[in-house]
Amino acid sequence: MKLALSTIALGISLACASQVASSQTITVTQQGGGNTVAAEQVGLTPYDTAPSVSASITQTGNDNHVGGPGATSSGIFQRDARYGVAAVVSQDGTGNNAGITQDGARGSFGLNEARITQRGNGNDAAIAQAIVTTSPVIVDQNGSGNVARVEQIDSADTEIRTSQTGTGNRLTVSQQGGTRHGPTITQTGDGNTVAVVANNMLAGGPDIVQNGTRNSASTTQNDGWDDSLTIRQDGSDNSADVSQTGDDHVADINQVGNANLARVIQAGAGNTATIAQIGNTNTATVGQDGQGYVANVNQTGSGNWTNIYQH
Repeated sequence: MKLALSTIALGISLACASQVASSQTITVTQQGGGNTVAAEQVGLTPYDTAPSVSASITQTGNDNHVGGPGATSSGIFQRDARYGVAAVVSQDGTGNNAGITQDGARGSFGLNEARITQRGNGNDAAIAQAIVTTSPVIVDQNGSGNVARVEQIDSADTEIRTSQTGTGNRLTVSQQGGTRHGPTITQTGDGNTVAVVANNMLAGGPDIVQNGTRNSASTTQNDGWDDSLTIRQDGSDNSADVSQTGDDHVADINQVGNANLARVIQAGAGNTATIAQIGNTNTATVGQDGQGYVANVNQTGSGNWTNIYQH
């Protein structure tokens, strides 16, 4: 489908309404409960200032949907828009959900952006990107029981910034086929979870910071090159797991709190693993397979246990 390069601005204030919009520029505002909105932008390739293609949706109220309930379908869908793309969703209320999908959005002459902001409890945010470059992903949730999911496939020069404030929040990140940079994840709150998979990475990778309790971070990078990975967690019951295969490896895990577990597995090339844990009942495991080696583990507290394997 090829859309005309016209501009349409929609301003809507409805209750229990459904709206589907498409154009180069989309703006939707809804107030009340039970609203549903979807926006589609396909094949737009203007050459002017970035972002050239944008969709902005604002909803105030409860049980509103940008896409299908529970993010079963994408609310904002952008594809083959090559010169700067922006998708922004803002929701204020309880039980809301938002989905953004960007496919083939290349920031050749501008910055691509996907942003979801949710204020309230029990909200759901989902962002999926495929073959996207120069794109920050931002998820900001404030409340309790919120869920966020981010998936990136074959994307480059990307960054993920998340903020979850509340209790029992959950974030899941999956990156496959990434090339440069990759996730930078920041979370504030309790019970957060991060899982990152990055295959065929060239440079960059996860830089994960979590503040709170019962946080867990797990990342896997294969066929590396200029590997580097840093996880910092502040709180209790934290768990960090890192696996890197190939090339220049460095892994740095810093955990402050109680009952922390850190594990680093790195295969052949540069190696270096540093684990520092301050607290009680910490466990650290470092395995490194070939070449550079160097492992530095520092644990302060009681009940700590360290196992280092270098070959």
